[in-house]
Parts: sequence; structure tokens; C-alpha cells
Amino acid sequence: MDRKAWLVISLCTFGLIANVYFANKYPPIEKTPAVASSAIASTVIAPASTTTPVATMSQASAITPAAPVVEETHTITRGTVTWHFTNKGAGVSKVVLEGTDNLTLNQFGKEPIGAFRREAAGNDAVIYQVTEKSNKGITFEGTTADGIVVKKAFEVTEGEKSDDHLIHLKLTLTNTGAVAHKSEEYYLYSGAANSMRPDEALKPSFFWNDAGDATQKLTDSFSGGWFSSEQAEMRSTHTRLRFSGVMSRFDAIILSHESTTDKPGKVWATRFLLDHSSDQFKDLSTATKDYAIQSAMGIPPVDLAPAGTVTETYSIYAGPKEYHRLAALEGQRDFVMFYGMFGFISRLLTQVMRWMHDISGNWGAAIILLTLCIRTVLWWPQSKAQYSMKRMGLLGPKMKELQAKYKDDPQKQQVETMKLYKDYGVNPVGGCLPMLLQIPIFFGFYSVLQNAAELRGQPWLWVQDLSLPDTIHTLNFPFSLPLIGTHFDINPLPLIMGITMILQMKLTPQPATVDKTQKMMFTIMPFFFLFICYNFASALSLYWSTQNIFAIFQSYIMKLYIKEPVLEKVEAKPKASPSNNPFFNPMNPNHKEKKVKPRGPKLGG
Repeated sequence: MDRKAWLVISLCTFGLIANVYFANKYPPIEKTPAVASSAIASTVIAPASTTTPVATMSQASAITPAAPVVEETHTITRGTVTWHFTNKGAGVSKVVLEGTDNLTLNQFGKEPIGAFRREAAGNDAVIYQVTEKSNKGITFEGTTADGIVVKKAFEVTEGEKSDDHLIHLKLTLTNTGAVAHKSEEYYLYSGAANSMRPDEALKPSFFWNDAGDATQKLTDSFSGGWFSSEQAEMRSTHTRLRFSGVMSRFDAIILSHESTTDKPGKVWATRFLLDHSSDQFKDLSTATKDYAIQSAMGIPPVDLAPAGTVTETYSIYAGPKEYHRLAALEGQRDFVMFYGMFGFISRLLTQVMRWMHDISGNWGAAIILLTLCIRTVLWWPQSKAQYSMKRMGLLGPKMKELQAKYKDDPQKQQVETMKLYKDYGVNPVGGCLPMLLQIPIFFGFYSVLQNAAELRGQPWLWVQDLSLPDTIHTLNFPFSLPLIGTHFDINPLPLIMGITMILQMKLTPQPATVDKTQKMMFTIMPFFFLFICYNFASALSLYWSTQNIFAIFQSYIMKLYIKEPVLEKVEAKPKASPSNNPFFNPMNPNHKEKKVKPRGPKLGG
């Protein structure tokens, strides 16, 4: 890419970062009215759990203390996924992913996934019993203090649309009381998500899908800023809530409402700080601000007459964020990939990269092959841009003469500059327009590599994990250095990326109107990108290094086989003579001069 390309990409990068930062930092959240919350709290009469009480003191004194609940657990293993169930909260306490995933989901969850809450921030205080269990499912049953029998039946999925990471949940509520029961404040706990490391660039988030419009909010969204104060929790109400959940960079927990018609629901979320004081990350500066996130999804409003029953069906996906897997499960679960404004390009590139992995058998090789294909497709517009930049460079001396001659008359200088472009047939935006095709592909592929769970644990040459930096050695210092700290990781791929970027910019023609400030920007740009990308995933560094090497090769080929442009004036085309046709309109492009054909003599006199 040429110098203007790097400048455009830099500005776009800063713009996207600023847009995402402020959009996530100050989100318009519809909070539950305080009056409704207080009314809900006053109606809670269920006995409190041992961790977080939800009943008032007067209510607690009126309730006979229950005996301690004996925990009963159950596990179901499907492929590399193990589902752990518990009767304390009657749900999925954790999901263990083996193989290359090597993760435990809901590890720091305050309750099991699927816990039934009377209030979003409360706990499931119902005492459950296991009524049925097998290697395909488990059923819990319990009764609330106000006589509502809660039955939860978990069952693994089977058939064409099944997946080891997907289970079904059937929730049945039965009113055994003598009066009608109504509520809009029943929730199912969606679990908790956390980063693999405190220094990960992408933070955990919660999300929801309202009638096909998927939205996510990062943990940073809870922090205060210039225009808002810090928030302890977030709540929102939706008319057609299809799913909700939490996710980190490579995995997600999606609680979906399975129904033929969309129903209203609410979303609640909060973040909590993780303790790294005694683990391997205790020396990282980011460890003190490492937040996990948890959420709950409101069920549709309940209106039960005496002896009435209502059943809602849900599904729980707990697994990697792999586009092809989520798209195959349908239900718009693939929306949680959040590729951004160029998502249509990211989805296409994801499919192509998987196809190239099937050919090569290695994800690193697949990234290289896909990068080469992209750069080959972009060869023609990049060549046109580079050729146009060279012609612009030849106009440099004449441009400087005009700037010196009309330095006191900017308007005249602009007119003469445009006349200069016209005389020599140079298009001033010829080097920029081809970038319109390259920038969407660049950001689309960037999103693919940043979110691809398929890259976790995948090696390539010296790289042990393409989703992590390719550190081969760590230098430890007895003192702390500015911007570095007490240690420095040696990552070869970012260094290769920086070197090739410098070489590429040396071979790129210089714009005609470049000044000293722009020269300095072009000089420090490779070092700036090296600094911000040094600890990025190896896959991103591999992609960028490959495309830089390809660009250097392209510049060399163009230098060998394409003639250097010569600055020559363009001969003006002679104007066409005016038409003799009185009805001919030269300003209308659809009007063409008709040629009069000679006619032969008429026969017959």
C-alpha cells in the first residue's frame, strides 16, 4: 500500500476506535423505574439463600429456617464438552471444553446457568430436588414460598440441528395457590464470562437480540466518563427478545428463547472484579482492573390463574464463537460474532479461510494463502494507485513553483493547480479511489482474525498459538523501563511486520505535495503500528507481514515490467462543430447527431 493508503488506514483506525469507545462507554440504557423495583422488592417473600438475602427482616423472621440443602450433582459428556449440573440453583454450574478450546465456561458465575430468579440481581432461593436424570438430561423441581412449582428439564440436543455445545431447557411454572399470580420480574441467569488474560485487548461483554437487532456492551461500558457516571448495573426492556448472554473474545454463553412468536423480555447485567493477587497474573498492571461480567434474561410476563400452568422453552449454547457452527444452529446465533460494519466481507472471508484450511491442513498456512489471494485480487487497483502516485510525484516541482508564486493568493493557487492537473492529465484522487476497495477488505479480514476461535491453540512454525503473541523469549530487567516495565517479550512476527513496513514505504512513491510534517508522519508510522500491534495475536501479525512482503514484491515487478510514467501535456481534443439540426440539444447525452444518408432517385416520375 502507498503512503496515502497508510494515512487513510490510520485515520480510519482511530475513527473506528473512537466510535466503538464512546458507543460502548456511554450507551443509551433504558433503566427499570425505581418505583417498579421497590414494588418488586416488597413482594418478594421467598426465603433467602445463605449468600445474598432477598427477603426483608420482617419476612425472614416469619419464615421457618430451612434445613441446609444437600447438593446433588450430575454430569453429561458429549464429545469434548462436559456439562456439570447442580440442584443448588437447578442449572449448569459450569461447562468444561476440552481439546484445543481448553476452557471452563461460567467458572466465576455467581449461580448456575438457568438459575430462576425472582429479581434480576437476586439469587434462586428455591430448594430443588432431582426428579429424573440420565446420560441425556436431568430434571429439577421445587416450590417457591408463594406456591409456584418450578420445573426445569434439561436435555441434550439430537438430530440435524444438534451440537455438543447446545442443550434444551424446558421451564414449567404451575400455580398451586388459591389466588392468581402475576409477575413481569422472573429471570433466568445467563452465566458469567471473563477474559483468558487480564491484558486482553477485547474485554468480556453481554449482549441481546431484539427482533434481529443484536447489541453488545463491554465491561468498560459500566465505567464513568466525561458525560456519565459509573453504573453498577444495566437494565433494558425489549418487545421481542430472542436471546441474551455473555461472551469473551473466543467463547459465548447464549440463552435463546425458542418460540414460534417473539415475546417481550428484559435484560440485566453487571460486572465484578476478579482477584489475581495470588495467581500468575498478579504482576500485570491490568490485573487490578480485570472485570468479569454476568447477566440474566427476563422471561415473558407470567399470568397464572389458580392451578394454571405455563411452559417456556429455551436453549443454552456454551462454546466457541465459530461462525460456521453458530450459523448452522440458526436462531441468529451467528450475530454474536459482531464483525462490525464490514460484516458481509468478514463472513465471506471466514468461509474462504476455512476452505483453505481444509486444503492446507494448517491455520497459519490458510492465513497466508488467503492473504495472497486478497492481494492478487487487489493487484490491479493497487497498481493503478501506485502508477497515479508516481505521476503525481513528477508534478512535485511544478506544484512547488505554483505554491511559491501564488502564496499570497490561495484561490488563484487552487485554480492554477487544477489547471496543471488538467494540462498533464493527472487525476489528484487517482491514488485514493482504489483504497475504497481495499479498506473494507482490510478491516473485514482484521475482524475475522481477531475473533476466530478456530485459531486457539493452533501452531505455525515457531508459533505455539495463533491467537496469542508469538513470544520466543522474555528478557527480565532488574529495574522498570518506561512503557516496557520489568520484562520485555521478544515477538518475531511483529518485528518482521515493522521491518517490511519500512521497506514497503521506502519503495512507495512520495506524494507531490508532501511537506515536512507529513514526511515525519510517514517516517514514524511503521514504529507506531509496531508499538500498538506488538502484543496482538500472531495471526494478525502473520497477515500483515505477508501482505507487506507481497506489496514489496509487487513494487519490484512493476519496476521491472511497467514503464515509468513520463510527464507530458495532454493534447486538447478539438471541439465538434455545431449541429445543423435545430432540434439537436448538445447538453443532452441521449441526443446524437443523425447522419443524412444519400437517397436514390424516385422512380415513376
